[in-house]
Amino acid sequence: MGCRCVVLPIQAGLVFPRSGWPLHITLVRFDTRETAEAVRSRLDGVLPAQLGFGVPIGTDALFGRDGSVPVSLVELEPTLQLLHEATLEALGPRVHLPGARHNRSNYRPHVTHAGERLRPGDKVRIRQAALVDMRPDGEPRLRRVLAVWEPG
Repeated sequence: MGCRCVVLPIQAGLVFPRSGWPLHITLVRFDTRETAEAVRSRLDGVLPAQLGFGVPIGTDALFGRDGSVPVSLVELEPTLQLLHEATLEALGPRVHLPGARHNRSNYRPHVTHAGERLRPGDKVRIRQAALVDMRPDGEPRLRRVLAVWEPG
């Protein structure tokens, strides 16, 4: 599963291919054996109160093991960093963080270029966060939006 800040509006229930992500900023990538409802209930107390802020888009970069994934970096934004850390705290010790080295002080928020892209200097308003199943029904080629939060 994962928790993402969504750049363009989406709805719970949306299913899309792994290669067809809507523009988003990953808050936390995690795995868990818990139900989506259990995870959602913990995030309900954190996400709505902290959404609705803006972030500036910075320069382009290349991510991934071989540097082949083009991204737009998100410039340092204290509110986004606080949201990332609050999400980690709400998830707690019952989740596994496969990218643990990319969290807390090493968090590098970015938007992956996937058909659409953002440009340096763009400003994005963070109006939604989403809980996404990375293997719905055991299918690694699909993603499913399980829950969406908006500012509360």
